[in-house]
Amino acid sequence: MRFRFVARLVSGLLLLAVLASAQSTIFVLRHADRFGTEPDPELTEEGHRQARALAALLADAPVKRIFTSDMLRTHQTVAPLAEQFHLKPLAIPSEKLLELTQQIKSQLRPGEATVVVGHRATVPKIVHELTGKDVAPLAVSEYDRLEVITLWADGRSSVVTLRFGH
Repeated sequence: MRFRFVARLVSGLLLLAVLASAQSTIFVLRHADRFGTEPDPELTEEGHRQARALAALLADAPVKRIFTSDMLRTHQTVAPLAEQFHLKPLAIPSEKLLELTQQIKSQLRPGEATVVVGHRATVPKIVHELTGKDVAPLAVSEYDRLEVITLWADGRSSVVTLRFGH
């Protein structure tokens, strides 16, 4: 009887340790290079190259969800990635930032990755909303920054900034 209790206690503690160390990864980036025409320009050839570079960079990541804004350039940025993983991106308008971050948080699963493609003004806000941490604003011509967020089940988070597509 005592052995069962100790065995269950040890099993429970191991499970808690695994859950506490379980993590989710969120890749947050701005859309790729676009033409200057507004309101909803397409990607340039350089932008399409950046989109392919993103897909190559994340080829081995366990991407299970992709979120974009409702703009064409964000859809085009993740098109190669979505095709590679057989995923349909979920579009949420940029002005619905709280809805976006709530959706992301509600769908997080340990060991899985989520990709979020936003805009120059929204990327730092998304990172802050998910982690409480601030990242530098994006420059007008900055299309190669990838914010890698790690969220642990115990509430801890980290943000690492990478560059891609060079």
